[in-house]
Amino acid sequence: MAAPVELLRKTPLFSGLGPAELAAVAALAQRKRYAARDIVVQQTDPSNELFVIVEGRLKVVSAGADGRDTALGIMGPGEVIGEVPLLDGSPRSATVAALEPCELLVIRREPFLKLLESSPKIAIELLRVLAVRLRRLTERSEDIAFLRVGERLAKRIVGLAGEYGEKQKDGGTRITVKLSQQEIGELVNATRESANKHIKAWEDEGLVSQESGHIVIRDLDALRHRGGD
Repeated sequence: MAAPVELLRKTPLFSGLGPAELAAVAALAQRKRYAARDIVVQQTDPSNELFVIVEGRLKVVSAGADGRDTALGIMGPGEVIGEVPLLDGSPRSATVAALEPCELLVIRREPFLKLLESSPKIAIELLRVLAVRLRRLTERSEDIAFLRVGERLAKRIVGLAGEYGEKQKDGGTRITVKLSQQEIGELVNATRESANKHIKAWEDEGLVSQESGHIVIRDLDALRHRGGD
């Protein structure tokens, strides 16, 4: 199913293009849907496609040599998947799985590389995407090196609230993306048991609560302080 121009226009990577350029990209892109927990790309697979998220959230997970998974982040609408290996031809560096039903735009590698050669606007926007990705990974590495598990966890939950938070009538902030305790631990390079221990302690203090698999922040300022801010 071809990608409508209006979907591309809403995507930051392509939003600066004119009508003719958007039509050219639309002719290359295909729409794909994935159910919750579907694997979109597998680590070490060949990199033959670029994905742009139209709808839904996905998690990016890297498996270490010791077999332990590390969640590198959560991605949502407008973000791009697989740009680095697509550019250098290397295998996929991480596994990407849908956290909920998702719709993606898919562009094959060779047409996309030709598109970059002909469109400086897309190339510049892709550089911005790479810069943001590098900043996130650098910050994550610094957090692991200098912050304790509880501080990392508090900071990450506050960050998720900023990206995916939904204000409740009672004043709380509900994180709309549903994550298991294992996934929460992976996001901060901690075990499920360690993440669960801190969240339970914060529940006892009235800082957070859990509702049907969603974290609800009850005291955002206090939790932000726990994260070192």
